[in-house]
Amino acid sequence: MLALLLAVSLDIGQLLHRDVIAGERICDATGLRTFYARREQRPAWDERSTASLLRAIDALAEDGLEPNRYHREALLRLPPDGERDVLASDAFLAAATHLSRGVVDPQFARPAWCAPPPKIDVAALLQAALDHRTIEETLARVSVRHEGYVRLRTALDGYRQLARNGGWPVVPKGRSLRVGDEGERVVVLRKRLYSPSDSPIFDAGLEELVRHFQSHHGIADDGIVGPETLRELNVSADDRARQIAVNMERWRWMPEDLGPSYVLVNIAAFRLDVIEGDHSVLTMKTVVGKEYTRTPFFAARIAEVIVNPWWNVPDSIATKEVWPKQRRDPSYFAREHMVVTNGRIRQRPGDWNALGRLKFNMPNGYDVYLHDTPAKSLFEQPFRAFSHGCIRLEKPLDLALYLLRDQPQWSAAAIESAIEAGKERAIRLTTPQPVYVLYWTVWVGDDGHMEFHRDHYERDAAVAAALK
Repeated sequence: MLALLLAVSLDIGQLLHRDVIAGERICDATGLRTFYARREQRPAWDERSTASLLRAIDALAEDGLEPNRYHREALLRLPPDGERDVLASDAFLAAATHLSRGVVDPQFARPAWCAPPPKIDVAALLQAALDHRTIEETLARVSVRHEGYVRLRTALDGYRQLARNGGWPVVPKGRSLRVGDEGERVVVLRKRLYSPSDSPIFDAGLEELVRHFQSHHGIADDGIVGPETLRELNVSADDRARQIAVNMERWRWMPEDLGPSYVLVNIAAFRLDVIEGDHSVLTMKTVVGKEYTRTPFFAARIAEVIVNPWWNVPDSIATKEVWPKQRRDPSYFAREHMVVTNGRIRQRPGDWNALGRLKFNMPNGYDVYLHDTPAKSLFEQPFRAFSHGCIRLEKPLDLALYLLRDQPQWSAAAIESAIEAGKERAIRLTTPQPVYVLYWTVWVGDDGHMEFHRDHYERDAAVAAALK
């Protein structure tokens, strides 16, 4: 027996220099070398612990991860030798890392993300799990525990079950459907929306179901099944499950501790929420960056509220937009209350100012901030990607009052009075407020309803491919 262990130990020492073992690409070569160096290259796995690992690998599907990525088939077919031992260790190390930090490295794939990921000594975690025979429990424990993630995990199981049962019917293409229409397409629409009736007539009850569907899919809730609503109705249950898995991955990029309260901006949903615990206490619409001036996603802290901000026009906007307008019309600067100081264009505070009356500074590497806007009508549109990258707020005064809630001298009347004074003024927060600017195309609301939104920056596909 001792001779066999020595042989396997020698085998392991040689295997640690390979990138591929038994046809399987190694995921965490550095972690493997650390783990086995601490064990003096001794084998780690027996039949009982390997069986426990295989059960844990199968359970990874519940977190939107692909079990075969973790050497599942190889572990089932290989004999208990050095190759299987190393692959088992690699599977655990990779699974622990992916569950706690994500499969995709957001620093690499999305340079705009700057929240620190959780740090785990996965080699030590594996050794402890083997010592205490808690492989399954350990991997379950390192999985993200944020409420938003847990809700999506439950939803993923439900949508996969729907897909296994055949999903929902596809509503045939055709002209827009509305109240008063009738026919077979209306019958199929009823089945798709789980209407208790099978009437071929589009009545007020069906219109209400359509409005409900639209309100949870980022569509104007007019009760009419037009092209956009039809497209969303016919997204398959399989595709919805994949979309959920992608957004679970984005949750795995989040810090472990988000803070007792924080501001959450969801770029994809054009929405801001103030979160306390796991629930929203303030919500409002936002306007975010256009396709070619996308709002990045990142983490920062709101440090101060600026009343009556000057707008320092960014060089890119000045070069491409503002200077050409001034050359075409020499009265443009005067009309827009703009001045040039040391070669830089600035816009005076006032109702005309592009930042509105309130700005929220949150130092970051992208010069992105939250602010008011004079263009209030844009909040009436369901699709709101119109900015140069910064985030315009529907209710900036409400956010200011929340952020300054521990400074009673800054009541609504006091802020309004400061606005009326017309001069720029900075109000520092007693405690900077965490803010997370995210890109989630799916989440589960506090009311339990699924919320699906259009992937208008087309970011989901790249994450889905990485998860495979």
